[in-house]
Amino acid sequence: MRPLILLLALLCLSPFASAAAYEDAIGVTFPDEVGGFQFKRRETFSQKALGAATGYLHAGPVQGTVYVYTGGLSSIPEGTDSAIVRKHFAQVIGEVKQMEAPGLASKVSVPPTPDQTTSLAGCGPQFIWKGYDMELDGAQLASYTYLTVVRNNFVKLRISYLKSNPAGRANADRFIDGIRKIIGRCQP
Repeated sequence: MRPLILLLALLCLSPFASAAAYEDAIGVTFPDEVGGFQFKRRETFSQKALGAATGYLHAGPVQGTVYVYTGGLSSIPEGTDSAIVRKHFAQVIGEVKQMEAPGLASKVSVPPTPDQTTSLAGCGPQFIWKGYDMELDGAQLASYTYLTVVRNNFVKLRISYLKSNPAGRANADRFIDGIRKIIGRCQP
C-alpha cells in the first residue's frame, strides 16, 4: 500500500517538479536551466499583445528575462532588418530612457552610439542590441536589451548584472547564446 501511495504522490507532484515553461506563441520550451541561469518565474500578461515573460537568475547576480509578444501587430517580419523591427527596437530603448521618470531606476545612461546587430555563428537567430547603465536600489548595473522576431512574435531579452561583477558579461553572453539556440530550435 505504501509504494502505491508514494507512486501516486510522485505522479501528482511531477507536474510541479519542473519549472520548464512552454511558450506556445513560438513553439519552444524554456528549460529549468539555460547557460548556468536557473529558471525563476514565468508571467503571462493579461493583455494578449504583451505576451509572456520568463525570468532566469545566475549567481553574481545576473538576471535574464525573455519576453515573447506581438505588441498588437498581426504581421512581424522575421529577422532584424525590417522597418517594423527597427522602429519597435527604438521604442523599446526609448522606454529604457524613460525609466527614471516613474522612479523605476536612476542614473539611466544610454549611449548615443547606433544599435548593433549580432553576428553570432551557428544555429539561431540574430538580434539587434544595445547596452546601457543604470542604478537600481543603489546598485550600479550594466544592462542590455536584445530583440529579434520568431514566428511572428517579438522576442526580447533583457540582461542586467552588477557592473562590479567581472564575470557578468561572460555569463550574460552564455545566457544569450543558450536562449538563441532554444528559440532557433537548434540541436544540442
